[in-house]
Amino acid sequence: MKLFPSLCCALVLTATVNTVHAVPFYLDLGGTNTAKADFFTTNIHATSALHNGNCTGGLCSPDENSSFTESGNGSATGLYRNPNTPLYNAGLNSSWAMTFDYSDLSGGFTNTGGVSFDQGGNIDINFATVLGYDQDSGEIIYGDSIKVAQLVVNSGSAVMGDVSLSGSLDYSWYDAAVDDALTEGFFTTDYGSLFELWENGDNLVWQLNFNITNNMNTPYIGDENEAIRDTILNGQLAIVSVSEPGTLALFGIGLIALGLRRQHKKL
Repeated sequence: MKLFPSLCCALVLTATVNTVHAVPFYLDLGGTNTAKADFFTTNIHATSALHNGNCTGGLCSPDENSSFTESGNGSATGLYRNPNTPLYNAGLNSSWAMTFDYSDLSGGFTNTGGVSFDQGGNIDINFATVLGYDQDSGEIIYGDSIKVAQLVVNSGSAVMGDVSLSGSLDYSWYDAAVDDALTEGFFTTDYGSLFELWENGDNLVWQLNFNITNNMNTPYIGDENEAIRDTILNGQLAIVSVSEPGTLALFGIGLIALGLRRQHKKL
């Protein structure tokens, strides 16, 4: 296990406390690596269930008394460097794929038409080989799937159709005796893999942004108890790090002060 990532992150984050930073990463596919990226694009099929909506003739819309639950699945479609430069992806969706699935997101609505997500709910990220394509539907045929990360939803909101979800990375489910070792190095940064950073207690989080403007006027179909709407979400998912407001900054400043003191002694 590498022991240096916490130190590196502390030094980087001291100057910008409470600021979100993109963490460039590459994907280690088990012998082949992608280019280093700032984010990857996603295509997700989401199914939302509306509860306590306003319904007329089987068509429903939400108000501030409504709630929703959501499940979905999808895949990564590309790797990019900011602002929008496509990168080498080592055969994404031709020889391998990165897929997503979730089933336990929930939230509510505001009286101004906004959306808020509850804390909790997980999004699983999986690696799979591509076996081919279905000749009738054109859909990808995947081989066995390997879970490589779990994203825990901590917060989320939607304003004017722009949705932002964020949360933490969790590897507590991983068992080296059972799960594939590909997980330990799949997401790798300059400071080590995300798995290593998680083991060392670094405060790394993810952020998923997408727009639902084209779907906002699509009604839910059903009744007041439950109405369903299917949507396709195209978004961007990035790994970000957020510094702790107190201790991390003090720790980093202490390290800098120690270095200056040693330098002064040499003089």
